[in-house]
Amino acid sequence: MQGFMVPVSQLLGRPGEYRDVTVTAVLPGVGTSLAHVDERPVTAELRLESVIEGVLASGRVRCSARVECARCLRPLETAIDVSVTELFVAPGHEAEADEDAYRVSGSAVDLEPLVRDAVGLALPLNPLCDAACAGLCARCGADLNAGPCGCADDDIDPRWAPLADLGARLAGDG
Repeated sequence: MQGFMVPVSQLLGRPGEYRDVTVTAVLPGVGTSLAHVDERPVTAELRLESVIEGVLASGRVRCSARVECARCLRPLETAIDVSVTELFVAPGHEAEADEDAYRVSGSAVDLEPLVRDAVGLALPLNPLCDAACAGLCARCGADLNAGPCGCADDDIDPRWAPLADLGARLAGDG
């Protein structure tokens, strides 16, 4: 095995046969704006099973990711653990017409697209260090988790001023 390429010649055309594999490799370029796998190893523990259409890969993909809190930008580590089940279509089968299908290439399967898709979809889009994270002050950038920053909060957008006047009048009439 080299990287994510796994030979499957002994499985092809033998429905019911299987092989358990563990692949650990680096998967560069997987991430979102706040979460990155980068140069960390990704481990895929899979069962490759021969089926009529090709090879069925099922198992778990695990790695760690570096994330930043979406509110306060504090760096954190998180574990990614995702279950996968995908078909690698062998040449000459009807399912081969699906342009999004994973494919058997010669006598091997390239697990990288499967692992890349699984990890990319499992990364958090808006990670939080804590559900109660107060974030950063929009004016001075201070971490509000450490306490108030002291910025004045009395500026009212002039477009909303008439509503503030109306609210004051209604409160006085109550």
